[in-house]
Amino acid sequence: MLGWGKRLGLGLLFVFLGLNFCGAALLIWLSGSVPEIDGEATLPGLMAPVTVIRDQAGVPVIRAESDEDAYFALGYTHAQDRLWQMESMRRLGAGRMAEMVGTLSASIGESVLPFDRLTRGFGFYRLAEASYERSSPALKMVLERYADGVNAYLASRQGALPIEFEVLFHKPEPWRPADSLVWQQLMAFQLGGNWPAELDRLRMLETGLTPEQIAFLYQDADGTLPEMPELRESGLAPGLYDAVRHFASALPFELAPGGASNAWALDGSRTASGKPLLASDPHLRLTNPNLWYLARIETPSGILAGATVPGVPFMVLGHNGNLAWGFTTPHVDTQDLFVETVDPADPTRYLTPSGSQPFETRTETFRIGSREVTETFRSTRHGPVISDTLGAARRTDGKSVIALSSPSFLPGDTGPEGLLALNQARTVSEALAALEKFSSPAQNATLADRDGTIALALAGRVPERSGSGMLPADGMDRNADWQGWVEPSRMPLVFNPADGLVIQANDRFAPRDPALYLGPTAEPPVRANRIRDRIEAMDGQATAALQADLQMDPLSTAAPDVISLLLERLNTALLTPAELDAADRLRNWDGTMSRNRAEPLIYSLWTALLHRRIFGDDLGDLIGEYRRPYPHMFRAVLTGDTSWCDDIRTDSVEPCAALIRDSLQETVARLTAKFGQDVSSWRWGESHTAQFRHLLWSRVPQIDSLLGTEVATDGGDFTVNRGSPSIRITETDFSFHHVHGAGLRAVYDLANLDASLFSLSLGQSGNPFSEFYHDQAADWADGRYRSLNGIPDSGAHILTLRPE
Repeated sequence: MLGWGKRLGLGLLFVFLGLNFCGAALLIWLSGSVPEIDGEATLPGLMAPVTVIRDQAGVPVIRAESDEDAYFALGYTHAQDRLWQMESMRRLGAGRMAEMVGTLSASIGESVLPFDRLTRGFGFYRLAEASYERSSPALKMVLERYADGVNAYLASRQGALPIEFEVLFHKPEPWRPADSLVWQQLMAFQLGGNWPAELDRLRMLETGLTPEQIAFLYQDADGTLPEMPELRESGLAPGLYDAVRHFASALPFELAPGGASNAWALDGSRTASGKPLLASDPHLRLTNPNLWYLARIETPSGILAGATVPGVPFMVLGHNGNLAWGFTTPHVDTQDLFVETVDPADPTRYLTPSGSQPFETRTETFRIGSREVTETFRSTRHGPVISDTLGAARRTDGKSVIALSSPSFLPGDTGPEGLLALNQARTVSEALAALEKFSSPAQNATLADRDGTIALALAGRVPERSGSGMLPADGMDRNADWQGWVEPSRMPLVFNPADGLVIQANDRFAPRDPALYLGPTAEPPVRANRIRDRIEAMDGQATAALQADLQMDPLSTAAPDVISLLLERLNTALLTPAELDAADRLRNWDGTMSRNRAEPLIYSLWTALLHRRIFGDDLGDLIGEYRRPYPHMFRAVLTGDTSWCDDIRTDSVEPCAALIRDSLQETVARLTAKFGQDVSSWRWGESHTAQFRHLLWSRVPQIDSLLGTEVATDGGDFTVNRGSPSIRITETDFSFHHVHGAGLRAVYDLANLDASLFSLSLGQSGNPFSEFYHDQAADWADGRYRSLNGIPDSGAHILTLRPE
């Protein structure tokens, strides 16, 4: 007979083997969530067979005998590879995330409810439904056939759902056409995000900064100061600002404002082929899965190739065999906040220039698991009351509320019609006509066609206003109201320029009407100037490969200028050998933000710490919102208003040189503590890693690290290869994780569009059990591209979809 010790050991062995067996069985079962991409599938709703050919990276070529079947197949293919992304997108837009995650945990559902309250309060899904109802027959066909394809996959799939669904015990509902339109509402909100800056500037005024100081902080790279109005006397209701000022920082990263991009086009006079080239790399938050999904669609009516968005049936960025297009965010001011005064005689009404007016109200019911919560949301003549979306706002005295105006909230939004028309345009002139329907979000469109025409145009509805848009406006002030939309003839447009080149990198884009004011902010022209310099050096022999190389350019031309300013004011006699070594390395550095070099790390931490020392005392905790160290602001302070260097919290007057020295000393001390004393071993890539956040896994640390991907990258905030970091500095640590940049890079060769080049971060699939999950991450970081020429490679997967 076995003793108790041996029995215990044997029991533990069986438990261990059993757990391993169960774990293996679970993994095998979950691996069944990977879709079948070879063979045949018989589906109701198809009119003729469709072939879906995936290359070695999982990029599909869809060949259909009609446009209707092509949209069906695209919906089916998107659902195969990105079903969770599609589900989370439509539920985020509909304000139904808590309903889904609440089945797993009531506490998690409660934590997600504020996001649902926000998107439901804005009415994103109601707007999407209204957009579908007023759509043209052609657009309705596209949306309905796409939905048919998604639903055909949901009805025919077998095995486990993607792991997110299984963890949440959730099964997706049938796809509706309006589900595809809610993405435009989310993007219009995200890419039009100038409203958080209005709140920041308001708080700056309320905490004691003068209008002149705030104008200084928001000056253009050329030193131009924006018009800064005075704060209205009544201010905000006590507690209301405290409720709303955290609004932007509390947003989920899928909704947080942010958008940039590069795009340029060269006509035939600048290219080796004599035909145009167009390069496009949109800069958005890096997410897991990637926003973009590459595809090529071939039908008798033509070709579409480029980047789609799962859940959306359009080619968002790409070419159609004749025309290529790209988008950049113009940073045009298209949103305004209004402080509405509640009628003191009746809290169900608010005051307007023409008297008291009732709030528009609607009731929404939220589900968190089995529990239901009912809430009422209000709107004013200016838009939804955003302060109603935050529970803390209900603890104010109720004298005022804040409403948000945005073109996407107003009738007549025809953005989807414009995008569909752009997909079908064959020339730049036809594209410009299509973009007249493009309403929101406002975008700079870069265009090129096979006939040799290039253009750059600002598309979208831009409000005509009398004020500057720098601060929330008084809802009772008639002069603050929008007076309609800016006429398209006044908007920026460059058509076949004499120098054969159009460039947009979020810098100022001059309107045709010099009197037209488009907003107080724009990116410094650092990237745009670097792009122009590189193209000029190509001396009329530009190729697609050279444009791809330019997209990967890691040189910051701004860094040497900033370093020169700092070193001129640095007293080296007070530095240690390690600090002198760091300064000498920067003196001899050309500004290349390479992941394998120490200098970008030293420079980034030094300027970040110096930025905090210069502005932190004046801004207090608002330094977290004004945290980007703009190169032109260092010049403005160090060669202009040096009073910013003085710490207002002390009795002495601190010179700029002292802040520069102290920041360098702290930089070297922090880097030595984290990476060791050997400066030559420090690497930018050890701190600058691209992080791709998942809506669900990012909230579960262990799983996030298991299923997530991090890759060291080149670049910085002001390089063409945009590697915008999230600057995190605490008392004990720091990081510069790459969180914003080009999840997609594309170069279109109008001499041979099949030779166009594409690079996608992560992979085509959102399923961690798929071979196409994160297989493209290294290629993306290293600048390796692929084509979408429709020619099957030796490892192609072929799936034939047949009508039932």
